[in-house]
Amino acid sequence: MNKKKLIPVLIPFIAAVVVVSALAVSGKVAKTADINPTATKFPAVEQTTETTLPQKSKVTLIAVGDNLIHNTLIAAGEQDDDSLDYNSFYENIKDYVQAADIAVINQETMLGGASFEYAGYPCFNTPWEVGEAAINAGFDVFTCATNHTMDVGSAGIEKELEFFSNHPEVTHIGTYANEEDYNKITYLEKNDIKFALLNYTYGTNGISIPEDKPYVVKMLTEENVRKDIAEARKNADFVIVFPHWGTENSHEVNEQQRKYNKIFLELGVDLVIGTHPHVLQKVEWIKDETTGKKMLVYYSIGNFISHQTSLNQMCGGMAEVTIERNGDDISITSAKLAPVIDYYTRTGSGYKFSVYKLSDYNNDLADRQCQDGATVEYFTNLSKKVINEKFLDLD
Repeated sequence: MNKKKLIPVLIPFIAAVVVVSALAVSGKVAKTADINPTATKFPAVEQTTETTLPQKSKVTLIAVGDNLIHNTLIAAGEQDDDSLDYNSFYENIKDYVQAADIAVINQETMLGGASFEYAGYPCFNTPWEVGEAAINAGFDVFTCATNHTMDVGSAGIEKELEFFSNHPEVTHIGTYANEEDYNKITYLEKNDIKFALLNYTYGTNGISIPEDKPYVVKMLTEENVRKDIAEARKNADFVIVFPHWGTENSHEVNEQQRKYNKIFLELGVDLVIGTHPHVLQKVEWIKDETTGKKMLVYYSIGNFISHQTSLNQMCGGMAEVTIERNGDDISITSAKLAPVIDYYTRTGSGYKFSVYKLSDYNNDLADRQCQDGATVEYFTNLSKKVINEKFLDLD
C-alpha cells in the first residue's frame, strides 16, 4: 500500500488513540472500569432477568399447647429397670409433627431434670426424658416462658438451659442464661423464609425473678414487646409471637389479650399463637384498617398433654399454618386448627397417657378413658362451638 492510501486510514486510528489516552490521564476510563469492570461481558438484560425471577417457597408450621407434666405422667414413664421413657406420650401424634417443616411445643413445666426432685402441681419439675421424647417425636421449637418458669427457681432454668445446650438441633425461646442472650432475637430460617420467634409470659405465679438475674425469663410487658418486635421486623421476613396469656379455663378472650393484640398488629406481627388458658379459644384474622396489615391470632390452643380432668381441658388444638413466598410477597395461605385429645386410662396402679388428633380418636378409645363423656361427639361439638368452621380441621 502506498503512503497516500495509508494516511487516510491512520488518521482516524491515531485520533482515537489520542482520545483514549487523554481519558485515561483524566481518570475517567479507570473510574468506569472500577464501577463495572464486567459490564461489556455480561449484558444488563441478563442480570435483570436473573434477579427478578420470582422465588417460590413454602413452609408448613404446626404448634401445640401445654406439655403439662403432672406427677401421674412422670410415674407413667417409669420402667422396670428404673429408667424413664416417655416416647409413648407422643407416638400417636408424631406423624403429623414430623411432617411439618417447623413444629412448636409449649413446654409448660420446667425441664429441671434429675438435679431436683421430680414434682407435679403446684411447683413442677419435669424429667429431661420428657423433653427428649418430644424431640424424638419431631418437635424442634420449645416455648419456655410460662407461669411455671420459676417453679424451681433460677437454678431450674439453668438446668433446663443445660438440657437444650445438649440438643443444639432444636430451638428454645423464652428463658435465657444471660443478658446478652435475653436481648437477642431468635431467628429461624426455613425454605428461604426467615422467621423471628418471640415468647413472653404474663407472670410467674407470684414467684419473684431474682434481682441479679432479671434476664432469666421474658415477661409480657409493653416495653419488651415494642423493643423486640421493632428489632425483629428489621431482620425477619415473618414475625411470630407466642404469648402465655389469658384467663385459665375460660374460652373467652380477656382484656389483656385484646390490649396486646393491638400492639402486635401495630408493630407488624404476622402470627400470634397463645397458650395458658388450658382450653381452646377462638382463631381469627385481625386487620389494621389504616395500613391494611392483617395478623392471624390463635388466642389459645389449650393443653397438649396433662392430667387435668375437665373434658374441656382434655381437648386442645394443633395450629396448622402454611406460609408461602412468591417473590417479595410472603403470606399465610392456609390456617387451620386440628383438635387434639388428651387420652389417659388406668393401667394397674397407674395411668397410660397419649395424644390423638380428633380425626384419629374414636369411641373405643373414649370407652377406655378415665373420664366419662369423653366421646368423639362431645369433643367435636366443643370444637365447633369455639372455633369458626373456616379454621376447623376435622379430617
